[in-house]
Amino acid sequence: MRINVTFRHLDASDALREYVEQRFKKIKKYVDGPMDIDVVLSVEKFRQAVQVVISGDGVRAAAREEQNEMRTAIDLVSDKIEKQLKKYKGKIHNKRGAAPLPRPSSLEAPPPLGIEEEGFHVINTEKMLSKPMAVEEAVAQLQVLDQDFMMFTNAETDAVNVLYWRTDGTLGLIEP
Repeated sequence: MRINVTFRHLDASDALREYVEQRFKKIKKYVDGPMDIDVVLSVEKFRQAVQVVISGDGVRAAAREEQNEMRTAIDLVSDKIEKQLKKYKGKIHNKRGAAPLPRPSSLEAPPPLGIEEEGFHVINTEKMLSKPMAVEEAVAQLQVLDQDFMMFTNAETDAVNVLYWRTDGTLGLIEP
C-alpha cells in the first residue's frame, strides 16, 4: 500500500501527512494486493478540501470533502472511502459465495439431528401439512401466500414435492 500526499496552496506539514497515513492505514483490510492511495490536500479561499483516489488490483474508489477544518475533512473523506470499500468487498463476497460446508467422509456416520456441531443447530422446527393437490393448484396457492416455498403432496404421483421461488423470480419444483 502506497500513500501519496500532495499539498496544494498550503505548506507541506509532516503532522498532516502522518494524520492522513494513520487514517488510511485501516483501509488495507478491505483490499487484497497492492494499491495506491492518492490524497490531495488543498485550500481554496476559506474552504479546506481533501480529495482521495484509491486504485489497484481491480479496485477504484474516489471521494472529495470540503470543510472549514482540514482534519475534519480528512476524517469525513476516509469514512466515505471506507464505506465504498466495504460495499465493494461485500459485492465480491456475495459474488463468490460463502465457503462450502465441509462434507463428511463416507466412513463417518452422520451426527444425530439434536446435537450442535461447530455452531450449526436447529433453531425452529415446524410441522407442515402436505395435502394432495395438483402442481397448478400449488402454484396458485404459493402466489397468494407470502412464503418462499410450499410443500405439498402431488395428487398425480402421491410423492411429496416442494415448490419454491427462485432468485430470478420464477418458480422451481423439487420432486423426489
